[in-house]
Formats: sequence, structure tokens, C-alpha cells
Amino acid sequence: MENYDCNQSAERVLMDASRKKNQNRNRLLFIVITITVGVIFSVFSLIYGKMEIDIQKNMKVDGMAVSTYIENGTADMTQQLTQLPCIESIGKEKFAGKLLDDSIKYCDCVITDVTGFEKMIRPAFTNVVGTYPEKENEIMLSTKTLQYLGIKNPEVGMEIELDFYWNDIFNTSGTGMQNFLLSGYFTEYQNQTSGASVAFLSEKSMEKNGLQWEPCRILIDHTKKYSSGSQIEHMLTNNIKLNEGQRIVSMNPAEYRAISEMMGSYGFAVFFSVMVLLSMFLFIYNILNISLEKDLQRYGLLQVIGVEQKQNIKVMNREMLKIGLTGSIAGAVLGGMFIWGIMPLLLEKMYAENTWKLERMVFFQPKLLILAIVLVIFTLGVAVECLKRKMRKLSPLECMKYTEAVTYHKSRKKPKIKKFRYWGKHPEIYLAKKYLFRNKKTFGITSLSLWLGCELALCSAVIVNGVDLQNYYSKEPDFQIGITEEACNYLIESSPDTKNMKFFPKSLMNDIETTIGNELHSVENIKGFYPIVGKNGKENIKILIDGDKISTVIQTVSIGEQEELKDFIQKNDKLVNWEQFQNNHGTIVLHDHRMSDYIAGEVQDYIGTEMEFYDLVPVGTEMSSLVPEKLVNCGYLDITEDDFPEMKLCWDGKNINILLVTETTYDWLVEKLTPQIFEIQFNVDKNQESVIRERLNQMIRNYNMEFQSKYRHADKLNLFYLDSKSERLLKEQNYIQTSRWLLMSISGILIFIGIMNFANTRISDIMLRQWECKILERVGMTKKQEYRMFVTEGLFYWLLLCGLLMSFGNLGIGIMQWYMKMQISYFAFRYPVKEMIALMVLLLLFSIIFPGIIYKKLKKKRK
Repeated sequence: MENYDCNQSAERVLMDASRKKNQNRNRLLFIVITITVGVIFSVFSLIYGKMEIDIQKNMKVDGMAVSTYIENGTADMTQQLTQLPCIESIGKEKFAGKLLDDSIKYCDCVITDVTGFEKMIRPAFTNVVGTYPEKENEIMLSTKTLQYLGIKNPEVGMEIELDFYWNDIFNTSGTGMQNFLLSGYFTEYQNQTSGASVAFLSEKSMEKNGLQWEPCRILIDHTKKYSSGSQIEHMLTNNIKLNEGQRIVSMNPAEYRAISEMMGSYGFAVFFSVMVLLSMFLFIYNILNISLEKDLQRYGLLQVIGVEQKQNIKVMNREMLKIGLTGSIAGAVLGGMFIWGIMPLLLEKMYAENTWKLERMVFFQPKLLILAIVLVIFTLGVAVECLKRKMRKLSPLECMKYTEAVTYHKSRKKPKIKKFRYWGKHPEIYLAKKYLFRNKKTFGITSLSLWLGCELALCSAVIVNGVDLQNYYSKEPDFQIGITEEACNYLIESSPDTKNMKFFPKSLMNDIETTIGNELHSVENIKGFYPIVGKNGKENIKILIDGDKISTVIQTVSIGEQEELKDFIQKNDKLVNWEQFQNNHGTIVLHDHRMSDYIAGEVQDYIGTEMEFYDLVPVGTEMSSLVPEKLVNCGYLDITEDDFPEMKLCWDGKNINILLVTETTYDWLVEKLTPQIFEIQFNVDKNQESVIRERLNQMIRNYNMEFQSKYRHADKLNLFYLDSKSERLLKEQNYIQTSRWLLMSISGILIFIGIMNFANTRISDIMLRQWECKILERVGMTKKQEYRMFVTEGLFYWLLLCGLLMSFGNLGIGIMQWYMKMQISYFAFRYPVKEMIALMVLLLLFSIIFPGIIYKKLKKKRK
């Protein structure tokens, strides 16, 4: 009292006294808040950064930044869209013409408005040099097209001679060979395996040559970024009126796919985030709940000696606010050091196919920091409110004598007298048991907090291993060799000897077997026919948008794929005659979302009708004298639906009509039509893969050169393509590795939180029981017995935690992996054995070693 300043206010005196009395608790609370804010900020920043890079990658692969558009849109439809609250902006895009090289199309020419290009298309490109065309004779080309033209060092403003034609064959104005000025160029990443590309023309060129905007593709940017494409399409269908020939195309948005590929679905991502926040909440609340009894006793004593309740509350509020603010600032600094120091080093290594860097990425997100701080303040507010409620409910004397173990008995029956149980030479075990179970609420909150923290850590480890893109590529064959769609179309349209033509020659298969030898394994073929569609067949295909303008192939379906397809049809109640398809020369028409809702009701009229097909014949052959083969139309299926089964389709089933048939129907058709092999897939011995890849590359190069020489299209048109899994993995190596490190960082931080939660619980428990330890020492308990008591308590929590993780924890992991497998086809479950063992060993060591260290420090301090 010799340093007491009489001029200090009562609140100031109470504040100083409370700070000194709660020094250990406040220090621990400050550390916990700092860690909580830093962890929440870091974890959610990592998730945000991973999502941003995936969003940009998805946009670049899609070729545009929006996922929804309307084909053959009009001004009236644009007006309807502007009335919807979920629409942010609308752009226009028109596929107006094409660039040809000896009658081979190598580039589509597109015209867009300012909004369409700047907001919806340009973000999908990188290395954009120059500007969008404004003058009539200006054009903007991709680097792929420039390389095709043999231009390696393009310059803005250079003159290029191109053979251009409008898509409208009746419009010949401004067509043919002419000179264009290069207004700009860019790098695109859509259709990397295809030689086709896209170019942009000015609006003035369209106006001068008599073309109109309508009908055009209406690009839609909406606010439903985390809704699936089918949900968005359903919403738009209910709000706008479609006319004949119009359709809404809504793919899953880049944001939706990014979060789905990382967490399975948006709903599960929200649930997991809430669990992380709950774990952090319990992390803080558990420390405050442990000190609840001591705090109430102190405040009760202060009220007995004359301190008013409102003064106690005022002091309490100020103390908690100060700790909360200082801890939040320290946590922000800790998280900032990670976000600005470590995270950029991780993300800067992330490329898509080793060719583009992350652009426009803002690492620091204030909203995530605010979220972390709000959680901390909310948790402190809940703890303070709990104290206030009990202070108001209890009298000062009851507060002073408050003991959680004896307060609020539900029954006033006289308690039974229990005999003292003597534990021999180990009374510390008895005392540990009595302390742990003297308050079931505190014990329950502590157990829940410890279990939830460790469970989230183990679940995050399962997710990290499960969503690794390495799992996706592990299911792919080592090599895929197939015929290109461009070459097939060219041969059918221009070759005079297409009768009995087999695009995939038997000689190539023999060369493959000879080159690879005994290392060749698991050979599978995508086989079928490339027929000429008869009149009735065209009627069945015309109901698909552009169905009569794109190629039609007949393809077989394996027994395993048949079962998956049958389950899909039954589960979704699809209008398909399965019995006819399986047994009586039936076919199912597959399309990539090209059936307009306007004609969807007419589908039933076509099911059950016959479709006519002819074998390939030379151009100009009189078809009326030929006898067609017939298949029965058994139904239509959209391969873009979310739960459509994985099937091996030629050219991925995009921009093509695929007629599925069974093996039995295929064998029947072989006698009538020329069988084709569209693609061959196989595996090889891993130690020989690199050597075999070089041999196959040279072989395919030779076959393509022979084809180009025969048809005089040197370096312009390939007959075969070779897809190597190892090459794709090499292109994606940086992306996969960085994604793995980001997810592992999240998992590591959550494991760290699980350990820190356990550590802080035990440390705070030991530090807040110094007075009890003094009493125990006075009645004869030794230091070793006190140490054993604390170790026993820690071991009991450890054993309980092991039990909870092996029971409820395993149940939670099982449910989560089942859900993730349902959402992500390539998800691979691996039980987190290493993580479990590491976590349990660390917690066990902490339970045994750390109580002695803390207790020795406290003993020295008391002396």
C-alpha cells in the first residue's frame, strides 16, 4: 500500500488490482486471441487465395469470364434480362465469320460489344497487347493463329493478308483474300489440343457489310456465382420467355467449380468454415470458462467490501476490451506477416500449364481480418455476459462462496454420504478425478473444444489428400491416340475415296504393338461408326440446336458404362426406353446441352421412331439407290448434367452428336457399316514410359506428315493426336504442387490449433489453481504428487480425446469421405493414420512433460 495514489479513481484502482491478480490468465488470453485472429485470417486467406487462382484458371480454360449465355438472343430478351435483380451486366457476342486456308477453317471470327469484350472475354486471356478493333479493316488475333500463319514476332499495326468469309453464305461483301491491320493479339487457353482459335473483328466491319446484331449470343454476368449452372438456368427459364431456336446455356460458374473441386460443394464449404469458427470460439471461451469460478469469487468479495456491481462490470468490460483489442492487433500483425511474407511465395509458383501467372490477385482481404476480430469480440462478449448474468442472479455472498460443483442443484434431496475412498499411495489420482468431474458443464465444454479442434485437423488432412489432382490423373490411361475431328470432317467432305475408308488404319495399331512390345497393358478402344445420316435420322437430330450442322457418330458403350447409365436414367427418371436400347437395335442420342426448352416437349414424339444411316460413300454418290440401316431412337441425354456418369466419349462428346449403341448392336452394324476406331487408350510399364513416349511422338509425327503430304496440307492438318498423361502432369506440376502446399498449410494450421487448444487448456488450468496447490502443499501433498495429479488429469483428457476421435471422430470422417466421393468423382480416401499418430503422440508428450515445466516455473515465482 505504500505506493498507493490517493488521487486515483476507484475504477482505476480496481483496474490495476484486477490486472495484477489476473496477470497469468490475461497473458494466456492475449496469446489465445492473437493466435485465433492470426489463424482465422491466415486459414481463410489461404482458402481465398486457392479459390482465386482456381477461378482464374477455370475462366481461361472456358475462354470467357461468364458461365451463362443465351443463343440467338434478341433486343427484347436483353430488355427482359435487365429487369432481373440478379443480373450485373449484359454483353453481346456474334460469331460472324471465319478464316480459311485451302478451304480448311482454322479460326472463327467474332464481334463483341465493349462490355462483352472488356468484362466477359478479356479476363480469360493473358498477355493482351493492343486494343480491340475499331476500324473496318482491323482484326485482333491469338498467338496460336499467328503461329499458324508463321508470324513469330507480331507487331500492332502490321498488315496481314487473310482469306475471310462471313458465316452467311449469301453475303459475299467483304469476303475473300484481303489485307487486315493487326490491332492487337493475345494468348488463349481454351481448346489447347485443337488447332482452331478465335479472332475479333470491329463492329464497323459488320455494319458496312450489311450484318445485324440480331440474332446474337447474349453474355450474362450474374450475382449467383456459387449456384450450379442448372440452378441458374432454371431461374432464368422461369423469368424470361424463349422463342423457337433460342436456348439458355449455363455452365457451372468458375467460382462454383473452384469451391466444389476443393470442398465438394458450397454448402459443405460453409459448414466446414462454421466448424472452424466454432472451434476458434470454443478455443477462447474454454479459457474464460475455466476461470469463471475464480472471477465470480473475486467479484463477490469486492461487492461484500463495498464495491458496487456496476463498478465491477465496468472494470470487467474495460479489461476484456483491452485484451481483445491488443490481441486482435497482434493477431492482425501475425496474420499479415504470413499473408504478405509467405503466401505470395506459394501463389507465385502457381501456373496453369506452365504458361500463365496469377494476375490481379489481392492477397490482403480486410473482410477476412474483420471476420476474425468480430469473432473474438463476440466470444469475449458472450463470456462477459455469462459473468454478468451470474453476478446479477447471485447475491454478493453467494458469489464470494461460489463453487461450480455445488451451485444450482436440481434436486434438494439430502445427498447420500459417500465413504472416503482411499487410493493407497496415490491420492493424486483421486484428487484429479474429483477435480475433473466437479463441474460437468466445464468438463463438457473442454472435451468438445478439444475434440472439435482435433477432428477438424484430421478432416482437413483427409480433404487435402482426397482432392489432390494427382488422384484425377491416376485414373487416366498413360497414353491416348486418336483421330482428329478436323481431319475426319475434311476427308468426308473432300475425299473422293471415302468408301470403306478406315481413319484409324490397322498398320498404326501394329506399329504401336511393335514399338511398345510386352510393356503394353490395358488396351481399350473407343469404337463405332462415322455414318451418313438419312432423312429420318436428320429429323431426330434436328431437334437439337445445330444438330444438323455438326458431325454425328455412332459409338459403343461398355457393360460397366451401361450399368452406370441405367442407374442415372432410373435415378433421374429420364424418358428413355432402356429395354429397346439394350435388346432391339436401339440408340440413345447424347448431346452437350443442345436441347432447347422450347422443343423439349416434342421429344416424346421422336422416341420410338427409326433413324436411317448409310455407310460412307464418295462425294456426289446418288443415295436413293442405297439401302439404309436403321436404329430405333430410345431417348436423349445431356452429358453436361452434374451427375451424368463418366464415360469415354470420342472428342469428349463436345460439339458432336453421339449415338450410343450396345456391343450387340455394334456387332450387327459391322456387317453393314465400316467400323471405325476413334481412339485407343493403353498403359505401359512406368520405368519405360519416357522412352515409349518419345517413340510414339515420332511415330505419330511420321503418320501426320504422310497424311499432310498426301492431301497437300503441310503443317496445317493432323490426322492423329497423341495425349500423354506424363506430359499433362508435367504441364500441371507447378499448379498441383502449389495447390497441395496451400491445402497442406491449411491442414497444418488446423493441426497446430488442435495442439494449442489442448496446451492452453492445461496451462490455464494449472496456472489458475495456484491457490489450491498451496492448500494441498500445506496439508502434506508433495511436489511429485502435484505433478502426478496434473499429469493424470492431462492423461485422462488425452484418453478421452482418443476415444472420441476413434468413435465419433471416425464416424464424422466416414460421413465426410462418403459425401466428398459423391461430389468429386476423383476423390480418393486415405485414412489419416500419420496425422492421427503425430497428433496423439504430441498431445501425450505434452500431457506428461509440460505440467512439470509450468509447475516448476510457478513454484519459483511463488518463492
